[in-house]
Amino acid sequence: MEIVELSLRSSNQFMNDLMDNKIEDGTYFDYDIHSEELFNRRALDLKNRSFQRDTLSSYLFEYTNRCFPGYHKTLNNIERLKDPDSVVVIGGQQAGLLTGPLYTIHKIISIIVLAREQEAKLGLPVIPVFWIAGEDHDFAEINHLFVNKNGVPKKHTIKDSPLKKQSVSQLPLNQKKTVEWIEEIFEAYGETDFTNQLIQQLKVDISESDTYVHFFEKVIMNLFRDEGLVLINSGDPELRNLEKACFRLILEQNQSIYAAVVDQQQKMISHNYSPIIDLGENSVNLFYHHDGERFLIERAINGEFIIPDINIHFSYAELMDLIETTPEKFSNNVVTRPLMQEFLFPTLAFIAGPGEVTYWAELKKVFSVMEMKMPPVMPRLQITLLERSIERNLIETSVLLEDLLHNGIEAAMKSYLDSVTPVDMKKIVDEAKKEISSIHSSLINAAVEIDPSLDPMLQKNGAFIQDHLDFLLKSVEKRQKQKHQVQLSKYKSMELSLVPNLHPQERIWNIYYYINKFGPEFVRDLLNLSYSFNQKHKIVKL
Repeated sequence: MEIVELSLRSSNQFMNDLMDNKIEDGTYFDYDIHSEELFNRRALDLKNRSFQRDTLSSYLFEYTNRCFPGYHKTLNNIERLKDPDSVVVIGGQQAGLLTGPLYTIHKIISIIVLAREQEAKLGLPVIPVFWIAGEDHDFAEINHLFVNKNGVPKKHTIKDSPLKKQSVSQLPLNQKKTVEWIEEIFEAYGETDFTNQLIQQLKVDISESDTYVHFFEKVIMNLFRDEGLVLINSGDPELRNLEKACFRLILEQNQSIYAAVVDQQQKMISHNYSPIIDLGENSVNLFYHHDGERFLIERAINGEFIIPDINIHFSYAELMDLIETTPEKFSNNVVTRPLMQEFLFPTLAFIAGPGEVTYWAELKKVFSVMEMKMPPVMPRLQITLLERSIERNLIETSVLLEDLLHNGIEAAMKSYLDSVTPVDMKKIVDEAKKEISSIHSSLINAAVEIDPSLDPMLQKNGAFIQDHLDFLLKSVEKRQKQKHQVQLSKYKSMELSLVPNLHPQERIWNIYYYINKFGPEFVRDLLNLSYSFNQKHKIVKL
């Protein structure tokens, strides 16, 4: 493996301006990620705050030892959290099947790489932490992978359908259906020397997992088994005892939090950026768990609180009492999850995807309301995996990788077909259509003088002639594509690998395609490349 770096523009203008250092200091973030003193300053700021270090460490130790016994580097890192100088690099994602799209792996690599780098530079314990959004209930977002089906990305969904809006961390894993689904996925990948070994390990993980989150955790810990990565399942009811104080603050400040988000979004709009958070006018930005489902709490007109979906009412005092006595009934939404993360962990940096960078920028004033500084929001590493056969096709077709990643392959394919086509059939057909249309119009004009009732039929006849000319053009184009199918297949393979469905590779494909092809140590080898957080896109040649 080797890395080549490209300067690619994002489709997200806010990200482009942030990377170009065009974002006004202090408008959206508390820290300038371009500053050479960024992490020194953040580490000093964290010294002035107190955290539930011992309680958090004890909780994480018990959870990890129960779920992943024998992961000594992770347990050692959890113990290091008790050190008052220790900090974490943290990022998170939903618990996708087989880790979900590649960007989940890219995010974890970013967390581990930055933690390693800053521990060496700062001389402090810097612990990599991955926050699993286990309280999320949208199973449809995580219940599938894409596989190559006849040269087209095809969504392959597990045959399981929860009946309730149940948190994924509480959603029982259907072990039989999951095994069947995994076998189908690997059948689509194709059998290699590694396939049976991988399937057997995944079957063990499934047999030891009660929920979809547990299965996700097992897979992640196996892939990063030697890195000391600490997992936190935000949907674990046992975590709620550590979160009570933050829940109370959120409830106390719920109207101020709402106003802060709205104010910050208006500022973004005034700078021609598009906010992401869809904020309900009366939202308290907390979920309440009832009968196995979770529902957003809203403010009612009379000063009370209500869950409209199930018509449950609370007074302020009742909610405060419930937070104290049954905190497991509550969880965060997209606005308050970052607050809870900052409340629990001494965060040196938060690793974010492009969309997350934008939505965290909407929360600057929310952190101020809660009397906290937003941690440095570091864009994760942007990685594209380039297989040798695809690189060879790029060379043979003279397609520039940068152009392909920006614009897709259609223009290059058209340019190639034009270069091997001796005549411009489209131009000839277009001219013929104009001439025939003119002649046909004269015929119609003459015919309707004899019998005006013929006009509708003759108009249809004209359209029929035009359709036949289109058919002629399509037939020639189809024959030309068939004639040059071997060469065109190279263009299609590049598109399928690098920009499937015109999306970045990392949003469609899954890491197990590459592990199945290159072996179980693929992720370790990928992690141990030399990365730099220099805002450039990493092309990893395989």
